[in-house]
Amino acid sequence: MNFKTTIILLIALIAVGVVFYLDQTRPNPPAVGTDQTSSPQGPKLFSIESGQVNGVTVIDSDGNRTVIHRDGAAWKMTEPVNSAAVDWQTQDLIRTLCDLRSQGRPDAAPADSGLDHPRYVVNLSLTDGKSFRLDIGNTAGIGDVMYARVDDGDVNLIDSSLAKNLKTAADDLRDKHLLPTTPAEYKQVRITTPTQTLEMVKNGDKWKITQPAELPGDSESISSLISTITGTEATEFVKNDSDELAFARFDHPTMQVWLSTAAPSTQPTTLPAPAFTLTIGSPDSLSKDHYFVQTSDGLVAKIAKSSLDSLQKTPLDLLDRDVFTVVPADVSKISLVKAIFPTPSATQATQPAPAVLRPTFTQLVVLTRRPAAPKALGPTLATSKPTTQPTTQPPQSVWEFSIPSEPKSQVDDSKVDTLLAKFDPFRADKYLEKTPDSRVEQRYVLTLETPSLNKYHVEIVRPANGLTPYAIYNGRKFEIASSMLDALDADFHKTP
Repeated sequence: MNFKTTIILLIALIAVGVVFYLDQTRPNPPAVGTDQTSSPQGPKLFSIESGQVNGVTVIDSDGNRTVIHRDGAAWKMTEPVNSAAVDWQTQDLIRTLCDLRSQGRPDAAPADSGLDHPRYVVNLSLTDGKSFRLDIGNTAGIGDVMYARVDDGDVNLIDSSLAKNLKTAADDLRDKHLLPTTPAEYKQVRITTPTQTLEMVKNGDKWKITQPAELPGDSESISSLISTITGTEATEFVKNDSDELAFARFDHPTMQVWLSTAAPSTQPTTLPAPAFTLTIGSPDSLSKDHYFVQTSDGLVAKIAKSSLDSLQKTPLDLLDRDVFTVVPADVSKISLVKAIFPTPSATQATQPAPAVLRPTFTQLVVLTRRPAAPKALGPTLATSKPTTQPTTQPPQSVWEFSIPSEPKSQVDDSKVDTLLAKFDPFRADKYLEKTPDSRVEQRYVLTLETPSLNKYHVEIVRPANGLTPYAIYNGRKFEIASSMLDALDADFHKTP
């Protein structure tokens, strides 16, 4: 490369640099049809905060109205229906409206802006009595924006996603609960199906199952059921003139649920007030994913099949989980038989199980409470001189082994206390319709006796393959916590 060529290239490079510099420092002309403040984060349309709003009205182009206002600390819908409103969704919509920002400001409203016949009109009423009107027109030809105007002011472009929220506002903001969610002390519950009537009543602080049989009810389980009933939500509301109602079959319901706050009466009466009813009709399609439902005040909706399933209960689901209670201090004798059963070989596993399976090992433990030491009737007189030698006789345990063949060793009272605590009360985790078919690995037969000759006879089973242990008492079968087995397997001998 010669000297002349180098000079030419240098001049060309300088010229390019000058052009680039002038292009970067020259002010940009405003975009056609917008002002210089146009940007995704342009000026706010409203100079208010969401906390100042106490009412919202949304009117679509067909005249359908959605009206929501603040009612104390909550929000209430008055149109298209009288209903509670979902607080967080209402507040979310209000924040979205108050935070609306201009994304462009045309010099004039185009003829096709739609603002002369708005798609939506939104009125915001404030706590100080003032109000704002927002007209929303058509979408613009470019970008995800639509035309909007506040109180006949300037035309702005705003995010078009707001229209989706306004279109479904009546459904989205309406509380989906079918029954009142305010706390109430319900005292009667009835669930009726074509095959069963399950009825529960509350007397004082105790629940009782009265149908299909009189049984003690489990307060925690029944309270949970009531929460499930009052928490049932509609997936869709159905208008009273809908053609779908011809298939609802409320006259032949799948289930009817009735709640009452009235105390149970010993005399047959009509449904006492205040009472609430959910009548669940037929599924709305062959897939049976949703069911028609009607409330006692005539509201019709649909619920998910999972909501119906959560209400399907049996008496065993609601039976008192406290099987029995025995105070540890009242127990005077404990008898425990432990039996271990053989593990079948691979060949035996394919053969039918024998009618009677004999254990390979059996152990019997019998413990009795030592009689209390007699109390002295008066002051004790010393008959010998005090000694400075420590006594070598350890204190006796509260319990003692009562089998003649058992060595005369001390009992570990703490392990007995741990075992007896499992029965104060003895709780079922889950009641069973029938005895499990699983192979038995170990069986325990426990008898607790009291001085008043009360006996509690319990059979406890450890199934094979780590399955959930279960117990049998007075013919009832129920799953129990595995910690019970640890207490039964304890070595009750006190270590030196």
